[in-house]
Amino acid sequence: MKTPVVTIFVLVVMIIGIFLIFYDYKEHGLRNEPIGISKSQAESVKRARTRGEDKIKLQDYAGAIEEFKRAIKMLPKDPYVHNDLGAAYYELAMRSINPPVPPDEDIGYGIEVDARLMKDKEQIHGSLKEALDMTSSGIITVAVNSQPIAKEIEDYIKPLGHFIHVEEETKENEEKDYWVTIIKGPTKEYFLDAEEEYLNAIDLLYVKDSTGRKFSSYSVASRNLGTLYHRMGRKKDALANWQRALQLEPSDQDLKRLVDSFRKD
Repeated sequence: MKTPVVTIFVLVVMIIGIFLIFYDYKEHGLRNEPIGISKSQAESVKRARTRGEDKIKLQDYAGAIEEFKRAIKMLPKDPYVHNDLGAAYYELAMRSINPPVPPDEDIGYGIEVDARLMKDKEQIHGSLKEALDMTSSGIITVAVNSQPIAKEIEDYIKPLGHFIHVEEETKENEEKDYWVTIIKGPTKEYFLDAEEEYLNAIDLLYVKDSTGRKFSSYSVASRNLGTLYHRMGRKKDALANWQRALQLEPSDQDLKRLVDSFRKD
């Protein structure tokens, strides 16, 4: 059966999508030196991390997670290992999207339901249910131009146990769109695991201002958390974390272009 409304959301011309490719864990997610332990303990942690990195190269993300967990058990307060673990969960989440998306397409945005031109609620809910039925694990993005309809979708999704986030966007003509991101199945669980580990990393490596407020001093984890939030539809949170990473690495031109591209989007 043809589904003219429900389509794979391919952002071919989005500059942001291009930059995200360059900011995955392979380039920015790993650090070498454990902190605050003896030399022998550091060697044990390093071996576990190396095994984890080797498993990531083989795309054995579940195996990598076990190795990074082993390292954390030996060194629970090492922010770098928590970041590594978050990166492995993120990759596993992306690979768990089902039905799988062809390799030449962006797998980060899942299925889109553009309901902005739909004339009645029944059509919107029918298209949403179709998308949910098609997706055993993954991301569904629903675009609406009515806050009450976005709220109805939220009220419908929450009891199902899926992740949902609604973000408001004001267009140039001052009209508003509402982007509803739904994540279900293992993709949801692994994304939330990744978020927890990135936050753990930041919580272990931070600075305080004069009021005692904490700010990340770990640019890699902030950048990775921003990328995760972008995938989860939390674009404002994504930008905040990317901007913090840029504050910590102001000479990083790739990161600056990423932030600038997002602001223009």
